Amino acid sequence: MVTNRARYRNGRGPHARAGVVRLAVAATVVGALLVTGCGGNPKPSQSGDPAGFVPSAPPAYTPTAGPSVLRSREIAGFSRLLTDHRGLTVYTNSGPVNSKVGVCTGSCTSVWHPVVVRTGDVADPGTLGVRIGVADRAGGLHQITVNGHRAFTFVDDKPGQARGDRFITGGPKGQTYTWRAVVVPKDAPTQVVLKPR
Repeated sequence: MVTNRARYRNGRGPHARAGVVRLAVAATVVGALLVTGCGGNPKPSQSGDPAGFVPSAPPAYTPTAGPSVLRSREIAGFSRLLTDHRGLTVYTNSGPVNSKVGVCTGSCTSVWHPVVVRTGDVADPGTLGVRIGVADRAGGLHQITVNGHRAFTFVDDKPGQARGDRFITGGPKGQTYTWRAVVVPKDAPTQVVLKPR
């Protein structure tokens, strides 16, 4: 696959601005992760000491179940991509397949929003070129899975964007995960209603 960097040697291709945005978001996420590692409650200040300030990690995102609908659309610079019911690009990460918990929980979900639906067991429609399923999530929610990987949207995307593609995040033990937009065939339907099994 030819990357934008290879096609535009000066780095000023159509996604140059997106690269700057990714860098800014990456810096924010790294900052949040550093803050998370340094979090905790400050000790009460001694007499004469200034009050301590300890910033906290971004709050976890609280997902709400949307309709059991997936869509697909053409996005500039990409092929046809899978989207949620609002038209936001769906991503998966390189974490383990069929994970009971997943690698993105807590403050990670302030950047990567889980795609959740009301139905706890959906049948794969078989028309999207990827295997669709669901996995249980805390709070009685059901998260869409794509080929066994949990599905998310990216906080900085609007419909028709895929700014989170190739984003890299770190895990608590030094591991890294790469996020990729979910590519579907060019002839994939523009909308699929997921039905219970």
